[in-house]
Amino acid sequence: MSRRALLEHNSGEWHGLFIRLDHAGVEQTRFNTVLRVEEEADQVVAALTDCSNGQTRTMRFGELPAAMQVDPAGHWSLGPDPYTPWNWNHELCLTVGQQRRRLIVRGNSGGLQSLVLVQEARGGIQLADPEDPLRCSIDSQGDRHCWNLRADVQLVLDGRNCSLRWQQANGSWLAITRHYGADGALLALPSAAAAGAKHPAQ
Repeated sequence: MSRRALLEHNSGEWHGLFIRLDHAGVEQTRFNTVLRVEEEADQVVAALTDCSNGQTRTMRFGELPAAMQVDPAGHWSLGPDPYTPWNWNHELCLTVGQQRRRLIVRGNSGGLQSLVLVQEARGGIQLADPEDPLRCSIDSQGDRHCWNLRADVQLVLDGRNCSLRWQQANGSWLAITRHYGADGALLALPSAAAAGAKHPAQ
């Protein structure tokens, strides 16, 4: 079911913009991409082309990676299992119709070291580019840190847990979170990604 949901909602060609930020939330680089996701010989094949240099990187897998979580709506995440604070990374993706938002987050015991914001749409859908250079604000309360990447996109780090939140046109928020227990074990992905109409920072 998870593999079918992944392909159903994420297959096809996606035109994207990758924006890499440093630990302070300041943009370092950005580049355009084309991602093709398809099923080939019973494998999921994802080929990402960097439009700035023409280089393509391809990932193939049959069964979903053990640490990949996919919900019925096609939202997915990857990351460590189990979680350890010394060297960790997460990738989270929310897919809504013809658009996706992704985050690639890297950190260690000193906290977040870098992150990449990715906005993607199928061919023919035009997306507004974020301000250049992008500088996000960071709100912190104890172990909870909220990175306001755009007015409608947030990264939330709360202890071991990592969330991508994306506000929809109707004002509601979608969220996908990698939840870890006190022992660092990856917990099950909730069946629904809806975060409700309430602002997630509240």
